[in-house]
Amino acid sequence: MRRAIAASFALLLLAASSAPNAHARVGARPPAFTLPSIPGGPVSGRFEMGEHLGEHPVVIIFWASWCDPCKQQLPLYQRLYERFEDDGLQVVAVSMDGPETISRTTPIVRRLGLTFPVVSDLDTAVTSRLNPRRGAPFTVWVDRAGRIVHEREGFTLAERNDIARGVAALVRRGR
Repeated sequence: MRRAIAASFALLLLAASSAPNAHARVGARPPAFTLPSIPGGPVSGRFEMGEHLGEHPVVIIFWASWCDPCKQQLPLYQRLYERFEDDGLQVVAVSMDGPETISRTTPIVRRLGLTFPVVSDLDTAVTSRLNPRRGAPFTVWVDRAGRIVHEREGFTLAERNDIARGVAALVRRGR
């Protein structure tokens, strides 16, 4: 009886935590957003997701300067980006920092040696659509056909090998 109640409660919590208007769902197409690069970041200008949808596999990483697991995860994706860039992999890190902390992002990005686009979502328009719970880190993988094939909130170092294998499969998918 206790197990049944606990299971029902867990299902209720899961249903309550699901955002009905969230767009980051496996099988869906992410929005074709445009975001500005962070000042002094590795890439200048704007990142336009629409240029990659249906063309390249894309990893979207939602992160923040105050998030320690993010600072552990970003170097892993940097290595994967370097490994698979010639195969078309695109990685973009979307900073969820607000006006009061956005100035902290550039020093972190430089210290971590990131070379892929790092953009700012100050008005949270993209974050609200793809990461409505504003989890950090939160990753979304988009295949060459422009469909979300994976989403994940959180990161632990124990996941490194699984992520590396998953990204390798993402790059091979649809070739």
